[in-house]
Amino acid sequence: MSDADAGDGTSEYQQVHWSSESDEWATPPSLLRPLDDAVDGFDLDPCSGAEERSIAAETYTEADDGLAQRWHGVVWCNPPYSDVADWIEKARFEGARDAVELVIVLVPARTSTQWFHKFASHAAAVCFIEGRLSFGDADNSAPFPSMLLAFGEPTDAVIDAFDDRGAVFVDGERYAPTRQATLGDAADEDRR
Repeated sequence: MSDADAGDGTSEYQQVHWSSESDEWATPPSLLRPLDDAVDGFDLDPCSGAEERSIAAETYTEADDGLAQRWHGVVWCNPPYSDVADWIEKARFEGARDAVELVIVLVPARTSTQWFHKFASHAAAVCFIEGRLSFGDADNSAPFPSMLLAFGEPTDAVIDAFDDRGAVFVDGERYAPTRQATLGDAADEDRR
């Protein structure tokens, strides 16, 4: 099999290992809940459609074309996986606008792709999710690893929610949460 580009920065070889029958993957509630809590609710989901109920106060469906719309507030984005490059480019652009506080994107962890190096690598925070996600009500795990990207200024609560799911990098550095001192630590320090 040749290693020709399949159009989205992945080779034919990669397509075999990452392909699936579905283009849209409903966000797992167990992933979404802590993030929703961390941001006090999402204002916009610009690529809504795979979920049974709305994730955000406002949604754009395929008919609304979220790529052509202006985004606002705190944004959740779980894009169609056949068009990740365009959605990541849009998320990076919108995350830099004053009208947008934060954009959190759930995408396949395809670090060898052009879109990762051109856009995703510039995210303020990246979480490489441990294990494979089970999307929506699926009983089986996805055939690919996933990652979360934050464009804009993620709060400590968002970074903590990311940290609960996997390895986190903030501004290119591996995130290491600070441990709060305990009374036992203080007593040990006094004895020294």
